[in-house]
Amino acid sequence: MTSNTSVGHIVRQVFFAIILILFAIMHAVYPIHDQLDVTVDEVKTANRLTFAGGIMVTVMTALLVLFGFVARSTDSALVMFIGVALMGVSFVGNIVWVAGLGKLIDYTFDSPYVSLDSRVKASMVGNLLGVFFFNTSFLVLCLKDYTTESEGNEATSPNSYANHSNDESYLTFDHIIRKLVHLLGMILYYSMAVAALAGYVLDEVKNNDDITTAARLILAGSVITIVSSTVLAVVSFVASPSTNAGVKGVGFLFMFLVFAGSILMVAGNGKYMDLGWDNLTQEQKVSSVGDCFGFFGFANVFILYCLPDFGYLM
Repeated sequence: MTSNTSVGHIVRQVFFAIILILFAIMHAVYPIHDQLDVTVDEVKTANRLTFAGGIMVTVMTALLVLFGFVARSTDSALVMFIGVALMGVSFVGNIVWVAGLGKLIDYTFDSPYVSLDSRVKASMVGNLLGVFFFNTSFLVLCLKDYTTESEGNEATSPNSYANHSNDESYLTFDHIIRKLVHLLGMILYYSMAVAALAGYVLDEVKNNDDITTAARLILAGSVITIVSSTVLAVVSFVASPSTNAGVKGVGFLFMFLVFAGSILMVAGNGKYMDLGWDNLTQEQKVSSVGDCFGFFGFANVFILYCLPDFGYLM
């Protein structure tokens, strides 16, 4: 590894870390399911697991970003060992967080005292899958700091962006894996955790135009984000820095649509929060703000992943 660090890699890593930390704090540390009967052992266990997992992910994410600057400037085996160990602890935190969500799902799905529509159940499962894949996506990104494929190792890495000519695509194995893992997380999260719940609200709430408008904004934003990110992934796979202006134009069009979709979701969620803010508990307020960070952040991380394919932010 060398100190010749890629600016693009740092931007992606820091932006992703900020979103992930905020999302973890606002969902795991302040779990929305505190609104269930917290005297029930299953709910207590779910709360403890999500809290513990969220704290582990939050702390390890911050440490991985800071330690990445050290790792990219040295060849020390000890530094590499510590970095990989931090990623391991973060992955354990991810599993603990997911286990807490899974425990809650198991309780609510089987409990005779809790009756949920299938779309609400799908939303809970989608949230669990989103947590797993987005955390995993961040770890795959951090892995670049501790391998010979790291963007920071521009002088020696055969797969480094810096070693590709202007006529080559950036279809390196690690780059493809990063994008596919994140894209899969986006499709599952935005289709199940977001769109399914918004569709449920639209069907159940008929006499409140403000709520239905908020749900329509969220639903439209999620659909636009899913479709646009999928098309963007396809376009980015055939693009290269020297690709013609037409291909680049198509790529930037779908980047803009992904961004626009995330803004629509945030706008819809913001409108929904504004309608009942005074009636929300502290946990509901924090979790709703966390949703806004998730809606906006995870979609735009994917844009940052795709920019190098068009010769930008490498």
